[in-house]
Amino acid sequence: MRPLLDLTKEYGLVLDGGGARGAYQIGAWKALKEAGVKICAVAGTSVGALNGALICMDDMEKAERIWSEMQFSHVMSVDDDWMRQLFQGEQKIGDVLSELGRIFRDGGVDVAPLRKLIHETVDEEKIRKCGKEFCIVTFSLTDMKELELSISDIPEGRLGDFLLASAYLLGFKNEPMEDGKRYIDGGIFNNVPADILVDKGYADLIEIRIYGPGREPRVRLPEDGEMYRIGPRVKLGSIIEFDRERSRNNMKIGYYDAKRMLYGLEGIIYYIEQEHLDAWYERRMRDMAEMEKRALAIVLKLPVSSTDKELYMGMLEAAAKFLRIPKYKIYTVDDLRGLVHERYERLLAIAPGMQELPGFMDIFIKIERDRSMNLTGRNFLTLKDFTPEEITYLLDLAADVKEKKKQGIPVDHWRGKNVALIFEKDSTRTRCSFEVAAHDMGMGTTYLGPTGSQMGKKESIEDTARVLGRMYDGIEYRGFGQEIVEELARYAGVPVWNGLTNEYHPTQMLADMLTIRENFGRLKGLKLVYMGDARYNMGNSLMIACSKLGLHFVACTTEAYFPNAELVAQCEEYAKESGATITLTSDVKEGTKNADVIYTDVWVSMGEPDEVWEKRIKELAPYKVTEDVMANADKDAIFLHCLPAFHDLKTKIGEEMGERFGIKDMEVTDEVFESEQSKVFDEAENRMHTIKAVMMATLGMEQQP
Repeated sequence: MRPLLDLTKEYGLVLDGGGARGAYQIGAWKALKEAGVKICAVAGTSVGALNGALICMDDMEKAERIWSEMQFSHVMSVDDDWMRQLFQGEQKIGDVLSELGRIFRDGGVDVAPLRKLIHETVDEEKIRKCGKEFCIVTFSLTDMKELELSISDIPEGRLGDFLLASAYLLGFKNEPMEDGKRYIDGGIFNNVPADILVDKGYADLIEIRIYGPGREPRVRLPEDGEMYRIGPRVKLGSIIEFDRERSRNNMKIGYYDAKRMLYGLEGIIYYIEQEHLDAWYERRMRDMAEMEKRALAIVLKLPVSSTDKELYMGMLEAAAKFLRIPKYKIYTVDDLRGLVHERYERLLAIAPGMQELPGFMDIFIKIERDRSMNLTGRNFLTLKDFTPEEITYLLDLAADVKEKKKQGIPVDHWRGKNVALIFEKDSTRTRCSFEVAAHDMGMGTTYLGPTGSQMGKKESIEDTARVLGRMYDGIEYRGFGQEIVEELARYAGVPVWNGLTNEYHPTQMLADMLTIRENFGRLKGLKLVYMGDARYNMGNSLMIACSKLGLHFVACTTEAYFPNAELVAQCEEYAKESGATITLTSDVKEGTKNADVIYTDVWVSMGEPDEVWEKRIKELAPYKVTEDVMANADKDAIFLHCLPAFHDLKTKIGEEMGERFGIKDMEVTDEVFESEQSKVFDEAENRMHTIKAVMMATLGMEQQP
């Protein structure tokens, strides 16, 4: 982690008073020191003055030892056991009142041990030669005057006395100092002496707050100045609870609270390094209704207007606390949620019938289980091989990496890996998507075009797969029969990805589903109508994707172009689980009515002979996507096309077909293609993001640091 502070600058350190809570400041100083923060001046009040002296001495070991061994009797002439019992509520009220009466009659608590500790600990000469400005605050009762003293203002040999003078709490026996004057704790009049350093010209300040009682003057920093604050979010105990266990814990809290400030750590209870964008949290909370989110916020004691990120982080921390995961460690979000899962499963194994889990725990576990996927080493040949949860995971991952690309956040954690791209059919979007995605991931690529390898000619698919599998970490195939890509996958020994076959086009499906979700915020329950030839890769794959993810699929075409009956039956089984429906119809009006998505593809697929053009144009002309079709759909409907599209005559083939058949477009009119409802170029862009997600997931997300 890199500190947020500019380590080339020098900073002034401000330490407030707070008695026994002072151990916190030493813990914070330790973190600052480890980070390389340069302290050029220190101003302190009360215990802050005492800690400031230790900091100027630059003796971390001594400072930690003093506070680690701290006891009541090191500060006051009291019995340690009696005081511990007092703070533990074990003393009788009568005994307490009696002791208070005695102390009052004696003029207050005797702090001779503190005087001794200061004089034995503080190396005045070392402080004066340390090169740091050192300032303390006290108040002269004799002169009725606040004193803001630099080390140069204090007579030599008297630093220990003035440190004690700065720490004279009300209730302490106030005896005259060597100069015959009486002093009192400076925090009563200035408990946060940042103004002293500002007046001396220091612009960049760090406050380490322990929130003892006293006045806090307003401070106006210079225009080019910056104030950084380190402060506890938990109670540090009483200002007179000088207990070694409490002090050790407070040092630990101070250490991690300083790291929270230094490195921009998030979390209220825990210390969490944030590695996800807001969109990542929004996707995880997407299925929760607003009413449920408000109820969850109340349970977590968060504002009802809390963001998805705040709600998720609140659940994560509450779950970690419930499962007693240690607080004092820096976690990533993924680290902490992994531990929550581990502890939860362990608890479940011990007590399988447990019922009394907090409500937020159930919500959190369900969210995470829905998103917990491991696709490492899997082939990506058809969506039939993937569960709805796995497909949704890939969509979520694609959305995440898309956002990161927009934000300029690199995902190049796969450096050193290489992929082979086999293209037996030409391509624009698929090839470019795989190449750019791979390069974004830090990988190398080798393109093998229609004549770029011996596969199927001089070398079998099996042998080619075994050769490439020893050289590459993944293989993409775009070509003809599905059996080819399946044979590659059988023998390669590395993940194989289907960039298109005659039967299936799974990477296109992910891009389509992501585009639909971006426009509607959901998938389940939407109606998608595919118009045209539904017998091949696009019709097949859309029917599979919709039936798995809960969209209502309609193939709107002539019966001769309906998808294979066996595949329809298979998808109907998927639909039973997801709530989807499968409809095959030749009626354009009925089929497209209230549709959310109108989808089409070229009428002649790659590799088909030219003679089919006339037949397709004649038979599929009624299923052209026109403005009337879009008007019959829902008012918010969108148009999708996997491209390339024949919507005008600006291509060689388009011009040729126009001349032969007297047409100006084919499967979609130019008016629809260029309309605001058309999302075809969003869809094309999403090819890259979804392909990147597939490669990331199957090559192994553990590649990320």
